[in-house]
Amino acid sequence: MEQPKNNSDQAVLYQRIRRRLTLFHLILTPSLLGILLVSGWTFALRQNAVAFAGSCEGGIVGVYFLLFSLYFLIFDLPLSFYSGFVLEHRFGLSNQNFGQWLLDALKKALLSLALSLVLLEVLYWIIRADPVRWWLWAWTAYAFVSYILGKVFPVLVVPLFYKYGKLEDGELEAKVLALAARFGMPVGNVYSLNLSKTTQKANAAFMGIGKTQRVVLSDTLVQNFTHSEVEVVVAHELGHYKHHDVWRLLAFGLATSLVAFAVGFWGMNKLASSLNFSSAGDVAGLPLLFLIFYGVNLVLMPLMNAYSRRLERAADLFALKALGTRDVFISCMNKLGEQNLADPEPPAWYEWFFYDHPPVRKRIAMAKRQTGDSSETSSRRPDEGP
Repeated sequence: MEQPKNNSDQAVLYQRIRRRLTLFHLILTPSLLGILLVSGWTFALRQNAVAFAGSCEGGIVGVYFLLFSLYFLIFDLPLSFYSGFVLEHRFGLSNQNFGQWLLDALKKALLSLALSLVLLEVLYWIIRADPVRWWLWAWTAYAFVSYILGKVFPVLVVPLFYKYGKLEDGELEAKVLALAARFGMPVGNVYSLNLSKTTQKANAAFMGIGKTQRVVLSDTLVQNFTHSEVEVVVAHELGHYKHHDVWRLLAFGLATSLVAFAVGFWGMNKLASSLNFSSAGDVAGLPLLFLIFYGVNLVLMPLMNAYSRRLERAADLFALKALGTRDVFISCMNKLGEQNLADPEPPAWYEWFFYDHPPVRKRIAMAKRQTGDSSETSSRRPDEGP
Protein backbone atom coordinates (compact mmCIF):
# COMPACT_ATOMS: atom_id res chain seq x y z
CA MET A 1 0.00 0.00 0.00
CA GLU A 2 1.22 3.50 -0.87
CA GLN A 3 2.31 5.41 2.25
CA PRO A 4 2.36 9.25 2.37
CA LYS A 5 5.51 10.86 3.76
CA ASN A 6 4.27 14.38 4.56
CA ASN A 7 1.18 16.54 4.20
CA SER A 8 1.91 17.33 0.54
CA ASP A 9 2.42 13.64 -0.22
CA GLN A 10 -0.77 12.88 1.69
CA ALA A 11 -2.73 15.35 -0.43
CA VAL A 12 -1.35 13.92 -3.68
CA LEU A 13 -2.11 10.32 -2.64
CA TYR A 14 -5.54 11.17 -1.22
CA GLN A 15 -6.60 13.02 -4.37
CA ARG A 16 -5.13 10.30 -6.61
CA ILE A 17 -7.35 7.72 -4.89
CA ARG A 18 -10.37 10.02 -5.10
CA ARG A 19 -9.75 10.48 -8.84
CA ARG A 20 -9.73 6.72 -9.32
CA LEU A 21 -12.97 6.39 -7.38
CA THR A 22 -14.56 9.17 -9.44
CA LEU A 23 -13.56 7.54 -12.70
CA PHE A 24 -14.71 4.12 -11.48
CA HIS A 25 -18.11 5.55 -10.54
CA LEU A 26 -18.25 7.35 -13.88
CA ILE A 27 -18.04 3.96 -15.59
CA LEU A 28 -20.12 2.03 -13.04
CA THR A 29 -23.33 4.03 -13.39
CA PRO A 30 -23.83 3.69 -17.17
CA SER A 31 -22.64 0.08 -16.96
CA LEU A 32 -25.36 -0.80 -14.44
CA LEU A 33 -27.97 0.96 -16.58
CA GLY A 34 -26.72 -0.85 -19.66
CA ILE A 35 -26.87 -4.23 -17.91
CA LEU A 36 -30.53 -3.64 -17.06
CA LEU A 37 -31.29 -2.95 -20.72
CA VAL A 38 -29.15 -5.62 -22.39
CA SER A 39 -30.02 -8.42 -19.96
CA GLY A 40 -33.75 -7.69 -20.02
CA TRP A 41 -33.78 -7.39 -16.24
CA THR A 42 -35.67 -4.12 -16.58
CA PHE A 43 -38.67 -6.12 -17.90
CA ALA A 44 -38.39 -8.48 -14.93
CA LEU A 45 -38.49 -5.49 -12.58
CA ARG A 46 -41.59 -4.20 -14.38
CA GLN A 47 -43.28 -7.62 -14.16
CA ASN A 48 -42.66 -7.73 -10.42
CA ALA A 49 -44.01 -4.19 -10.08
CA VAL A 50 -47.17 -5.14 -12.03
CA ALA A 51 -47.61 -8.28 -9.91
CA PHE A 52 -47.47 -6.15 -6.75
CA ALA A 53 -49.35 -3.02 -7.86
CA GLY A 54 -51.82 -4.48 -10.36
CA SER A 55 -53.17 -2.01 -12.88
CA CYS A 56 -52.34 1.11 -10.84
CA GLU A 57 -49.92 3.07 -13.03
CA GLY A 58 -48.56 5.12 -10.17
CA GLY A 59 -48.07 2.00 -8.07
CA ILE A 60 -46.21 0.26 -10.88
CA VAL A 61 -43.84 3.23 -11.22
CA GLY A 62 -43.30 3.33 -7.46
CA VAL A 63 -42.56 -0.37 -7.01
CA TYR A 64 -40.34 -0.46 -10.11
CA PHE A 65 -38.30 2.45 -8.81
CA LEU A 66 -37.89 0.85 -5.38
CA LEU A 67 -36.54 -2.33 -7.02
CA PHE A 68 -34.40 -0.22 -9.35
CA SER A 69 -32.95 1.70 -6.38
CA LEU A 70 -32.23 -1.54 -4.49
CA TYR A 71 -30.31 -2.84 -7.52
CA PHE A 72 -28.11 0.26 -7.53
CA LEU A 73 -27.70 0.22 -3.75
CA ILE A 74 -26.16 -3.25 -3.85
CA PHE A 75 -23.33 -1.96 -6.03
CA ASP A 76 -23.08 1.60 -4.75
CA LEU A 77 -23.02 0.94 -0.99
CA PRO A 78 -19.52 -0.62 -0.86
CA LEU A 79 -18.14 2.25 -2.94
CA SER A 80 -19.84 4.84 -0.72
CA PHE A 81 -18.56 3.11 2.42
CA TYR A 82 -14.99 3.08 1.15
CA SER A 83 -14.97 6.66 -0.18
CA GLY A 84 -17.01 8.23 2.62
CA PHE A 85 -15.73 6.30 5.64
CA VAL A 86 -12.63 4.14 5.09
CA LEU A 87 -10.70 6.62 2.95
CA GLU A 88 -11.58 9.63 5.11
CA HIS A 89 -10.42 7.79 8.25
CA ARG A 90 -7.25 6.59 6.57
CA PHE A 91 -6.21 10.19 5.97
CA GLY A 92 -7.43 11.52 9.32
CA LEU A 93 -10.24 13.62 7.86
CA SER A 94 -13.32 11.97 9.37
CA ASN A 95 -14.68 12.61 12.87
CA GLN A 96 -17.44 9.98 12.62
CA ASN A 97 -17.57 6.47 13.98
CA PHE A 98 -19.24 3.78 11.88
CA GLY A 99 -22.64 4.19 13.53
CA GLN A 100 -22.69 7.93 12.93
CA TRP A 101 -21.61 7.49 9.30
CA LEU A 102 -24.26 4.82 8.75
CA LEU A 103 -27.01 6.99 10.24
CA ASP A 104 -26.09 9.93 8.00
CA ALA A 105 -25.86 7.65 4.96
CA LEU A 106 -29.30 6.22 5.77
CA LYS A 107 -30.84 9.68 6.13
CA LYS A 108 -29.32 10.80 2.82
CA ALA A 109 -30.52 7.65 1.06
CA LEU A 110 -34.09 7.94 2.39
CA LEU A 111 -34.28 11.65 1.58
CA SER A 112 -32.97 11.06 -1.95
CA LEU A 113 -35.31 8.09 -2.44
CA ALA A 114 -38.39 10.02 -1.29
CA LEU A 115 -37.65 13.06 -3.45
CA SER A 116 -36.71 10.98 -6.50
CA LEU A 117 -39.85 8.86 -6.16
CA VAL A 118 -42.10 11.92 -6.10
CA LEU A 119 -40.35 13.45 -9.11
CA LEU A 120 -40.52 10.17 -11.03
CA GLU A 121 -44.23 9.76 -10.35
CA VAL A 122 -44.81 13.29 -11.64
CA LEU A 123 -42.64 12.62 -14.72
CA TYR A 124 -44.55 9.49 -15.74
CA TRP A 125 -47.89 11.16 -15.05
CA ILE A 126 -46.84 13.96 -17.42
CA ILE A 127 -45.68 11.46 -20.06
CA ARG A 128 -49.03 9.65 -19.93
CA ALA A 129 -50.95 12.95 -20.00
CA ASP A 130 -49.12 14.48 -22.98
CA PRO A 131 -46.94 12.01 -24.94
CA VAL A 132 -45.97 14.70 -27.49
CA ARG A 133 -44.90 17.60 -25.26
CA TRP A 134 -44.03 15.73 -22.08
CA TRP A 135 -40.38 16.80 -22.22
CA LEU A 136 -41.31 20.49 -22.09
CA TRP A 137 -43.82 20.06 -19.28
CA ALA A 138 -41.35 17.86 -17.37
CA TRP A 139 -38.64 20.49 -17.75
CA THR A 140 -41.03 23.16 -16.47
CA ALA A 141 -41.78 21.03 -13.41
CA TYR A 142 -38.05 20.44 -12.93
CA ALA A 143 -37.39 24.18 -13.06
CA PHE A 144 -40.06 24.81 -10.42
CA VAL A 145 -38.71 22.09 -8.12
CA SER A 146 -35.14 23.39 -8.55
CA TYR A 147 -36.26 26.85 -7.49
CA ILE A 148 -38.14 25.50 -4.45
CA LEU A 149 -35.21 23.31 -3.41
CA GLY A 150 -32.89 26.30 -3.70
CA LYS A 151 -35.10 28.15 -1.22
CA VAL A 152 -35.73 25.35 1.28
CA PHE A 153 -32.35 23.55 1.19
CA PRO A 154 -30.66 25.78 3.81
CA VAL A 155 -33.64 25.80 6.18
CA LEU A 156 -35.07 22.27 5.83
CA VAL A 157 -32.37 19.94 4.45
CA VAL A 158 -29.12 21.16 6.04
CA PRO A 159 -30.55 21.01 9.61
CA LEU A 160 -31.24 17.29 9.11
CA PHE A 161 -27.47 16.75 9.23
CA TYR A 162 -25.91 19.79 10.92
CA LYS A 163 -26.77 22.59 13.31
CA TYR A 164 -26.55 26.30 12.61
CA GLY A 165 -25.14 28.55 15.30
CA LYS A 166 -23.95 32.07 15.97
CA LEU A 167 -20.30 32.99 15.75
CA GLU A 168 -19.22 32.61 19.38
CA ASP A 169 -16.16 34.83 19.03
CA GLY A 170 -17.62 38.30 19.65
CA GLU A 171 -14.77 40.15 17.97
CA LEU A 172 -14.92 37.94 14.87
CA GLU A 173 -18.70 38.21 14.75
CA ALA A 174 -18.48 42.00 14.76
CA LYS A 175 -15.98 41.97 11.89
CA VAL A 176 -18.01 39.49 9.83
CA LEU A 177 -21.29 41.34 10.37
CA ALA A 178 -19.66 44.65 9.51
CA LEU A 179 -18.31 43.14 6.30
CA ALA A 180 -21.73 41.72 5.43
CA ALA A 181 -23.41 45.06 6.12
CA ARG A 182 -20.81 46.84 4.01
CA PHE A 183 -21.94 44.92 0.94
CA GLY A 184 -25.66 45.04 1.66
CA MET A 185 -26.29 41.53 3.00
CA PRO A 186 -28.67 41.41 6.00
CA VAL A 187 -26.40 40.96 9.01
CA GLY A 188 -28.51 38.11 10.41
CA ASN A 189 -27.69 35.93 7.41
CA VAL A 190 -24.21 34.80 8.47
CA TYR A 191 -24.08 31.46 10.28
CA SER A 192 -21.65 28.95 11.71
CA LEU A 193 -22.22 25.26 10.98
CA ASN A 194 -20.95 22.33 13.08
CA LEU A 195 -19.15 20.63 10.20
CA SER A 196 -16.71 19.17 12.74
CA LYS A 197 -19.48 16.70 13.56
CA THR A 198 -18.39 14.77 10.46
CA THR A 199 -15.03 16.03 9.16
CA GLN A 200 -11.80 17.92 9.80
CA LYS A 201 -12.18 19.74 6.47
CA ALA A 202 -12.95 23.46 6.41
CA ASN A 203 -15.55 24.96 4.12
CA ALA A 204 -17.90 27.86 3.53
CA ALA A 205 -20.87 28.37 1.24
CA PHE A 206 -23.32 30.92 -0.05
CA MET A 207 -26.69 29.24 -0.35
CA GLY A 208 -30.41 29.89 -0.54
CA ILE A 209 -32.67 32.09 -2.66
CA GLY A 210 -34.42 35.29 -1.60
CA LYS A 211 -35.09 35.43 2.13
CA THR A 212 -33.22 32.15 2.74
CA GLN A 213 -29.92 33.50 1.34
CA ARG A 214 -27.08 33.09 3.80
CA VAL A 215 -23.33 32.83 4.20
CA VAL A 216 -22.42 29.65 6.09
CA LEU A 217 -19.00 29.16 7.71
CA SER A 218 -17.95 25.78 9.06
CA ASP A 219 -16.81 25.67 12.67
CA THR A 220 -13.62 23.99 11.43
CA LEU A 221 -12.91 27.17 9.49
CA VAL A 222 -13.76 29.55 12.33
CA GLN A 223 -11.68 27.61 14.86
CA ASN A 224 -8.52 27.09 12.78
CA PHE A 225 -8.21 30.29 10.75
CA THR A 226 -7.27 33.80 11.83
CA HIS A 227 -9.90 36.53 11.89
CA SER A 228 -8.41 38.05 8.77
CA GLU A 229 -8.51 34.71 6.94
CA VAL A 230 -12.14 34.17 7.92
CA GLU A 231 -12.92 37.64 6.58
CA VAL A 232 -11.29 36.61 3.29
CA VAL A 233 -13.68 33.62 3.05
CA VAL A 234 -16.68 35.79 3.94
CA ALA A 235 -15.68 38.35 1.31
CA HIS A 236 -15.48 35.57 -1.30
CA GLU A 237 -19.00 34.42 -0.42
CA LEU A 238 -20.23 38.01 -0.46
CA GLY A 239 -18.83 38.20 -3.99
CA HIS A 240 -21.26 35.43 -4.92
CA TYR A 241 -24.02 37.41 -3.23
CA LYS A 242 -23.22 40.67 -5.04
CA HIS A 243 -22.85 38.89 -8.40
CA HIS A 244 -26.18 37.01 -7.99
CA ASP A 245 -24.35 33.76 -8.62
CA VAL A 246 -27.11 31.54 -7.18
CA TRP A 247 -29.46 32.87 -9.86
CA ARG A 248 -26.79 32.57 -12.55
CA LEU A 249 -26.06 28.95 -11.69
CA LEU A 250 -29.76 28.15 -11.47
CA ALA A 251 -30.38 29.66 -14.93
CA PHE A 252 -27.36 27.86 -16.40
CA GLY A 253 -28.45 24.57 -14.87
CA LEU A 254 -31.97 24.96 -16.24
CA ALA A 255 -30.62 25.69 -19.72
CA THR A 256 -28.55 22.50 -19.69
CA SER A 257 -31.46 20.49 -18.26
CA LEU A 258 -33.68 21.71 -21.11
CA VAL A 259 -31.17 20.16 -23.50
CA ALA A 260 -31.26 16.93 -21.50
CA PHE A 261 -35.06 16.70 -21.58
CA ALA A 262 -35.17 17.48 -25.31
CA VAL A 263 -32.55 14.82 -26.09
CA GLY A 264 -34.35 12.43 -23.75
CA PHE A 265 -37.58 12.90 -25.68
CA TRP A 266 -35.83 12.39 -29.02
CA GLY A 267 -33.92 9.35 -27.79
CA MET A 268 -36.95 7.63 -26.26
CA ASN A 269 -38.95 8.15 -29.47
CA LYS A 270 -36.11 6.75 -31.57
CA LEU A 271 -35.15 3.78 -29.43
CA ALA A 272 -38.18 2.74 -27.38
CA SER A 273 -39.79 0.47 -29.97
CA SER A 274 -36.49 -1.15 -31.03
CA LEU A 275 -35.84 -2.06 -27.39
CA ASN A 276 -39.39 -3.47 -27.00
CA PHE A 277 -40.74 -0.66 -24.81
CA SER A 278 -44.38 0.10 -25.52
CA SER A 279 -43.78 3.87 -25.35
CA ALA A 280 -41.87 6.54 -23.49
CA GLY A 281 -44.38 6.00 -20.70
CA ASP A 282 -43.28 2.37 -20.21
CA VAL A 283 -41.45 2.42 -16.87
CA ALA A 284 -39.22 -0.43 -18.08
CA GLY A 285 -37.57 2.24 -20.26
CA LEU A 286 -36.36 4.20 -17.22
CA PRO A 287 -32.76 2.89 -17.53
CA LEU A 288 -32.70 4.13 -21.14
CA LEU A 289 -33.99 7.56 -20.13
CA PHE A 290 -31.46 7.79 -17.31
CA LEU A 291 -28.70 6.66 -19.66
CA ILE A 292 -29.61 9.46 -22.09
CA PHE A 293 -29.69 12.03 -19.29
CA TYR A 294 -26.35 10.70 -18.02
CA GLY A 295 -24.76 11.00 -21.46
CA VAL A 296 -25.98 14.57 -21.94
CA ASN A 297 -24.74 15.54 -18.49
CA LEU A 298 -21.36 13.96 -19.22
CA VAL A 299 -20.99 15.90 -22.46
CA LEU A 300 -22.02 19.18 -20.83
CA MET A 301 -20.07 18.69 -17.60
CA PRO A 302 -16.87 20.46 -18.77
CA LEU A 303 -18.95 23.44 -19.89
CA MET A 304 -20.87 23.60 -16.60
CA ASN A 305 -17.67 23.33 -14.55
CA ALA A 306 -15.91 25.94 -16.68
CA TYR A 307 -18.77 28.34 -15.99
CA SER A 308 -18.61 27.58 -12.27
CA ARG A 309 -14.83 28.17 -12.19
CA ARG A 310 -15.39 31.51 -13.91
CA LEU A 311 -17.81 32.56 -11.16
CA GLU A 312 -15.39 31.39 -8.48
CA ARG A 313 -12.54 33.41 -10.00
CA ALA A 314 -14.78 36.48 -10.05
CA ALA A 315 -15.63 35.94 -6.36
CA ASP A 316 -11.93 35.61 -5.54
CA LEU A 317 -11.19 38.85 -7.38
CA PHE A 318 -14.06 40.54 -5.54
CA ALA A 319 -12.57 39.49 -2.20
CA LEU A 320 -9.11 40.71 -3.14
CA LYS A 321 -10.39 44.10 -4.26
CA ALA A 322 -12.76 44.44 -1.30
CA LEU A 323 -10.08 43.73 1.29
CA GLY A 324 -7.08 45.33 -0.42
CA THR A 325 -4.60 42.64 0.62
CA ARG A 326 -2.98 39.61 -0.97
CA ASP A 327 -0.96 37.99 1.80
CA VAL A 328 -4.01 37.03 3.85
CA PHE A 329 -5.78 35.64 0.80
CA ILE A 330 -2.72 33.55 -0.09
CA SER A 331 -2.26 32.26 3.47
CA CYS A 332 -5.96 31.39 3.55
CA MET A 333 -5.73 29.44 0.28
CA ASN A 334 -2.63 27.59 1.48
CA LYS A 335 -4.22 26.69 4.79
CA LEU A 336 -7.44 25.49 3.14
CA GLY A 337 -5.45 23.39 0.71
CA GLU A 338 -3.50 21.80 3.57
CA GLN A 339 -6.51 21.20 5.81
CA ASN A 340 -8.66 19.74 3.00
CA LEU A 341 -5.78 17.77 1.43
CA ALA A 342 -6.35 19.52 -1.89
CA ASP A 343 -4.18 18.36 -4.77
CA PRO A 344 -1.58 21.11 -5.37
CA GLU A 345 -1.12 20.03 -9.02
CA PRO A 346 -4.18 18.16 -10.34
CA PRO A 347 -3.88 16.76 -13.88
CA ALA A 348 -4.98 19.39 -16.40
CA TRP A 349 -7.50 17.04 -18.04
CA TYR A 350 -9.09 16.22 -14.68
CA GLU A 351 -9.27 19.86 -13.68
CA TRP A 352 -10.88 20.75 -17.03
CA PHE A 353 -13.48 18.01 -16.76
CA PHE A 354 -14.32 17.74 -13.04
CA TYR A 355 -13.23 20.86 -11.13
CA ASP A 356 -15.95 23.41 -10.36
CA HIS A 357 -13.40 25.57 -8.47
CA PRO A 358 -9.97 26.64 -9.70
CA PRO A 359 -7.18 24.65 -7.99
CA VAL A 360 -5.46 26.33 -5.06
CA ARG A 361 -2.28 27.02 -7.04
CA LYS A 362 -4.22 28.95 -9.68
CA ARG A 363 -6.11 30.95 -7.07
CA ILE A 364 -2.82 31.91 -5.42
CA ALA A 365 -1.24 32.75 -8.78
CA MET A 366 -4.20 34.99 -9.58
CA ALA A 367 -3.78 36.78 -6.24
CA LYS A 368 -0.07 37.34 -6.87
CA ARG A 369 -0.89 39.03 -10.17
CA GLN A 370 -3.04 41.61 -8.41
CA THR A 371 -1.57 44.95 -7.39
CA GLY A 372 -2.15 46.48 -4.01
CA ASP A 373 -1.14 46.31 -0.38
CA SER A 374 0.27 42.94 0.64
CA SER A 375 -0.04 43.48 4.37
CA GLU A 376 -2.98 42.86 6.66
CA THR A 377 -5.20 45.75 7.59
CA SER A 378 -6.94 45.97 10.91
CA SER A 379 -10.45 46.84 9.89
CA ARG A 380 -11.13 45.53 6.37
CA ARG A 381 -10.13 42.41 5.99
CA PRO A 382 -12.06 34.37 0.88
CA ASP A 383 -10.47 28.44 -0.43
CA GLU A 384 -10.64 25.16 -2.13
CA GLY A 385 -13.89 25.09 -0.16
CA PRO A 386 -15.88 28.30 -0.91
